[in-house]
Amino acid sequence: MSIKSHHSASIDDCPPARIVVTTAIAKNFLPFARVLAGSIRRFHPDLGIYVLLVDGADGRFDPARQPVEFVSLGDLAIPDLAAFRRRYSRKEIAAAAKPYLLEHVLARRAQAAVFLDPDILVLADLGDILDHVQRHAVTLTPHMLVPPGGLDRIGRETNVLLAGVYNAGFVGVSDRPSGRGFLAWWMDRVLRQCRHEVGRGRYFDQRWLDLAAVFFDDVSIIRDPACNVAYWNLCEREIRLDGERVLVDGNPCKFFHFSGFDPLRSARVTRYRRRLEMARIGAVQELYLRYGALLKAAGYGEAILWPYTHASPLRRAVEGCRFWAARAFGRRGTPWRRNRNDVDAREC
Repeated sequence: MSIKSHHSASIDDCPPARIVVTTAIAKNFLPFARVLAGSIRRFHPDLGIYVLLVDGADGRFDPARQPVEFVSLGDLAIPDLAAFRRRYSRKEIAAAAKPYLLEHVLARRAQAAVFLDPDILVLADLGDILDHVQRHAVTLTPHMLVPPGGLDRIGRETNVLLAGVYNAGFVGVSDRPSGRGFLAWWMDRVLRQCRHEVGRGRYFDQRWLDLAAVFFDDVSIIRDPACNVAYWNLCEREIRLDGERVLVDGNPCKFFHFSGFDPLRSARVTRYRRRLEMARIGAVQELYLRYGALLKAAGYGEAILWPYTHASPLRRAVEGCRFWAARAFGRRGTPWRRNRNDVDAREC
């Protein structure tokens, strides 16, 4: 799968679009955005793709030469942006800015918008999903579709209860009153409450989504096993590779979510579940190897070391220690003990 350069006009200069795709990254995740964009272009060459860059390029790359249109935090309607930057870490700010990004594109040119996490790979035509998003105010996908079995079934369901029923790696919103109301509410909640504080009922931007279907009309849930396939639902779906095609329960996989995957630690499926190794996931291992090769070709080895522009010297030092500890101990963070609930919730 090749990644071609494609530069769009400014969002304000584009003709009205029925629907666009968005994502958000710090510059160290640029290879993920490149691969995501390349996979979208393979099936939807004319679809607008807008990437929020939450820090600066800092001369590391030329935004004009990327296969997407970039949006900056300064373009969004975030109250007191300086305080917003101080308040949040690199990961938190990318999550907290998500509803502001969706509101930004809807306020200008799009009739509907989809947010995809940058570590997603599109594997088939998304036409039916895009149509679905345009027909409903809000569209979400759950982490699981059926009750889990096995000895760990209670633990797996508990992880979802801690982190949120719906995965925030996919959110669709259309320009309808209920959709706009949802975004206004979500923006208000994550402005100051986008934290990893599981004991206080918060898991970044994601846990808030549990309330969406209660508070707002026309919230649609996509219950398609071919969507948002990830390590947390692999055991409930039959996945096999047929040449270039990836099949889920016999149907083409639409998009796969490689949450927590590090191609430089290719023996592990995700940093969020240390015991889940590639040898245990069968044919899906080949898909991870292909995705890892795409990331490496897109510059992962260099970009992952790029520092966060807005980090304080102390935070930069802490994040550097965590990065190298993750390399040494195979997990995001340090070898020191965390609260068990925090570790479990990170699995979704």
